[in-house]
Amino acid sequence: MRAPFCIRDIVAAPGEKTRGWLTIGETPGGPIQVPLVLINGRADGPVICFTAGVHATEYAPIDAVMRLLQAIQPDALRGVVIGVPVCNMRMFEHRAGFVSPLDGLNLNKVAPGRRDGSISEILADVLLREVIGAAQYHIDFHAGDLGEMLFPFAGYALTGKRALDAEGEALARAFTPRLISLSTDGSTIPPFPGSLNHSASRNGVVSILAECGGNGTLDEADVRTHMEGAYNVLRHLGMLDGGAPTNGPRIAARDRVVVRASRSGLLRLGVRIGDEIAAGQEVAEICNVFGEVVERVRAPGAGLAGLVWAHKMVNTGDPVIRYWITEPA
Repeated sequence: MRAPFCIRDIVAAPGEKTRGWLTIGETPGGPIQVPLVLINGRADGPVICFTAGVHATEYAPIDAVMRLLQAIQPDALRGVVIGVPVCNMRMFEHRAGFVSPLDGLNLNKVAPGRRDGSISEILADVLLREVIGAAQYHIDFHAGDLGEMLFPFAGYALTGKRALDAEGEALARAFTPRLISLSTDGSTIPPFPGSLNHSASRNGVVSILAECGGNGTLDEADVRTHMEGAYNVLRHLGMLDGGAPTNGPRIAARDRVVVRASRSGLLRLGVRIGDEIAAGQEVAEICNVFGEVVERVRAPGAGLAGLVWAHKMVNTGDPVIRYWITEPA
């Protein structure tokens, strides 16, 4: 007979879905808590963890995880789903991008965290030890943050352990519509050291980064991309019926290049995310306040436009676009 599944005092018997809160600290206004959902299937299978809201103005992945946790039913599930729809509630409450309003730290740069650290470091430690660490597989759902428009991709931080890395690449391929980012330590592509994905994979969890959406938007197409990717992973692992997805053509990231402004003024973008860029192509023009074009910004090489910053006024040195250098996967 299958056993109940629990994290702290939140317990789900076989065939049950439960929810609750993990307390990780406090402020003078009250406890700092993390929402947690457990879905324990009636049949045996793997344990997978979904996390979103590490950066809590990335709304499409948050909504996707909320919907997944509502939709997945124990009777149809083999194994266990652990879900954290919003990891960083203080960021969510304050509509704060990138860093926590409590300690000014980026949760996805401080992993594996510290039990005796500041609140972001404690949160990273609790997530990795008690939540993600309770699973065999993990998807961390992200998007571009405020001011960032992003091309969808999935990533995995290679460990050098052949079996683990084969599973990580397979999950990334199952999730992404097209682009895969398989990073090594010291590489220019994500996931990077300091992230939950990188730390989880070093702890033996097959952990992928899932990116789609951005700029504080909640676009239905972005939510669907996240949900379809998650369902593909669940079917790939045999946790839901439907069979493994048929992977179409994929491309693999080799490098990323940021194109910056050298002059200041109004920015007129000439490319969108997903556009193929040729070496020397004009990607934007910059005009001064008199309407005169003072710079034509050109890409130094060829690639795929993967991130476009939303700002329409730039200073010297500001980023304009970032493009991927890719190869067939």
